[in-house]
Amino acid sequence: MIPSWLQYNYAQLQQLGATGQLHHGLLLLGKEGVGSFDLAYQLTLDLLCMSNGTQACGVCKACTLNKSQTNPDFMLVSAEKDSISVEQVRAISDFFVSTASFQGNKVVIVKDAQSLTLSASNALLKTLEEPNANRYLVLLSDPNTPLPATILSRCFKITLTVDANQAKQFIGDLSIDATQPWVNAFLHRPLCLKQWQEDGQLSAVESLYQLSQQQTLQSCHKQLLELFNQNTDYIDIFAQFCAQKLQTELLSNTLDVKRYQEKNQALLSFAHKFKEVKGLNLSLQLNQLLKQLSYL
Repeated sequence: MIPSWLQYNYAQLQQLGATGQLHHGLLLLGKEGVGSFDLAYQLTLDLLCMSNGTQACGVCKACTLNKSQTNPDFMLVSAEKDSISVEQVRAISDFFVSTASFQGNKVVIVKDAQSLTLSASNALLKTLEEPNANRYLVLLSDPNTPLPATILSRCFKITLTVDANQAKQFIGDLSIDATQPWVNAFLHRPLCLKQWQEDGQLSAVESLYQLSQQQTLQSCHKQLLELFNQNTDYIDIFAQFCAQKLQTELLSNTLDVKRYQEKNQALLSFAHKFKEVKGLNLSLQLNQLLKQLSYL
């Protein structure tokens, strides 16, 4: 189901499809928790439906296969070992040149397109430059991680945002208190809150927020280490809470620009290391980070 804050974008894509103006290369720019994949997948269902309507009928052969995730005219590509390889992109090309099974449309969704290697980006460029009829490539990417200009220039771009009032209504329907500071920090990514609720992680996220607000962060080492060992995704969440605190201190003049830059860089470096480098000593790295953040 497409969340309320993306209904306008969905209507825009439906209109383009109905008038035969839907671009063969779509780029949806949105942070995790905005609903980029939900929008892309609903568009996919509509394009693959055999009813020729603007929205998937849900009962034709193609829609039935979509429900069981076995439609041969759909491909989902995502990062393997933190990157999307040239071999994966070549598989997209092979998929597009083969005959469609039903309506004539074939769709590929590429999640985390910012993870494309350089060679993969170059290979994808050929697919975008020489599109096959009735073939649609939907790229999902983080807006803060730029894609190569050559790819950007060949896609129809839509930046996905979240209306604060709609997000508050959505969160309220989940019985989550939107007035809590740590919840408010994710109003622009409300589906993250929904996922954490479903996974029973809301209390852990709240703990991360409370720990990030402590004046003596080094005393929080043990608690943070336990949380990070439970789930390394908590590292990014903690880093976001700390980054927001640093920004607040900068704006209130309790932190000068030089120290803000040093601490913010330490946060970014810490989070990046555990995505890119395997086998790091988490306890040691965390201790060093907390020392840097505690430095006045």
